[in-house]
Amino acid sequence: MNVEGQGFLSKDGSDKSTRIVERNSDVFSSFEKTIRDCKSFVLSANLEGQDTEKDRQKIIAIVVAIRLLEICEAALLILKNGMSNEADTLFRVFLDAYFVFANICKDPAFIVEYFRSDEAARLKLLNSAEKHKSELFKEINEYATRELKSQLKQKIQEENIQAFKSYVYADKAGCAEMYDSLYRLMSAPLHTTPRALEKYIDEDEHGNITRIKYYPVEDDIPERAYDFSYHLIKVIGGLKDVFGCSNEIETNAMIEKLNKSIE
Repeated sequence: MNVEGQGFLSKDGSDKSTRIVERNSDVFSSFEKTIRDCKSFVLSANLEGQDTEKDRQKIIAIVVAIRLLEICEAALLILKNGMSNEADTLFRVFLDAYFVFANICKDPAFIVEYFRSDEAARLKLLNSAEKHKSELFKEINEYATRELKSQLKQKIQEENIQAFKSYVYADKAGCAEMYDSLYRLMSAPLHTTPRALEKYIDEDEHGNITRIKYYPVEDDIPERAYDFSYHLIKVIGGLKDVFGCSNEIETNAMIEKLNKSIE
């Protein structure tokens, strides 16, 4: 048994990718249009003030929306190249940002909690460095004195600073079921669990590997293109809520059009 395929950047891989895009042209077109619509809103947003809580909510919502757009644009390139596992990985990354975005749109007070979580992450990094005595960690360990870490720990305790936790953010945004379904499923390729390896092989009825695949496969690419597009539509809706121009009819029409693209 030999490895079948020449990879994703080969001529054969490119041909396979082209056929995947052609077979799913409607959902890809919908995804691209949703990216353009979201980008259009982001680029036209009025961000003149920074003094009020509402002003800051608008700014940070736009910043996180740009983060989500970058992920979606990267995902579109990956999807078009038939990289199914990487599309799943990026959707998991997208959901991390999506939960943060949803909380920002829901409650401007969340922004303070979100940025303060970086203090907990900072302490965790400093404590991790302390375990290593090699030259690589010498400079950071000289900086991270016991006094500095003690002060940081005290600040975290006194101000009740919470670490970044995706499940907590998902639950606050009403997305706990999404976390325990899509988010967990998309974690497999991120961590290269055994389940993530299934996409590279075929098996017979006895569980023996009959083929190792190194080329683009359609697999769940249409579904993932739909997922990205659907949730990006929700992002547009969230932005419009924050900016006071929400239009539920328009959002529902976008979702209806997306649904027709996969019929």
